[in-house]
Amino acid sequence: MIANRKSLQTRSGTATVEAAIVLMFVLVPLMIGVWEVGRLVFCQQVIVTACREGARLAAQGKTVNESGSPTAINIASGSPNVKETVFFALVTGGLPGLDRSYVFSKTNFIFLTPYVKANPYDPDPTEPSNAQKGQRFRISLTIDWDRVRWIDLGIVRPTEIFYQVDWGVLVDEPFTVSTTLPTWNATTP
Repeated sequence: MIANRKSLQTRSGTATVEAAIVLMFVLVPLMIGVWEVGRLVFCQQVIVTACREGARLAAQGKTVNESGSPTAINIASGSPNVKETVFFALVTGGLPGLDRSYVFSKTNFIFLTPYVKANPYDPDPTEPSNAQKGQRFRISLTIDWDRVRWIDLGIVRPTEIFYQVDWGVLVDEPFTVSTTLPTWNATTP
């Protein structure tokens, strides 16, 4: 009986050492890998949202500003513009480390369907405000993974995160509004 107690006392720390080794070499890398993949999925979702916000704005073609007058929506100039909207969605979505010039250089806007001019003096659709209803366009955005990653342990090694969205222009068809009001004869029974 005494011999058994001594052998138990000499092995009492073995389970602790084994647990420490398992934690160190199995569970910690697994948790770091889950953390990195979670960050990758999060960044991908922020980029998807940013592309969709830019496309949603571009699809309008024109919008009404605070004073009530129509304002043209452009790709990179003026306010509002598509690239600024994409940048704002990235920053507010959780990627504040990106700067404007980088995002502007990585955001592409192209029209997918040809533009047929009804009038030879009509402007070319180089801007969303000049596009025709139903015309297709694409916004694509590529962000280098090194700019948005939190840790660099080499478990997840993508080079970039990419997303593109195809959208259709939703501008209203031209219409005219009659400026004369209908009259009403109140004397008829």
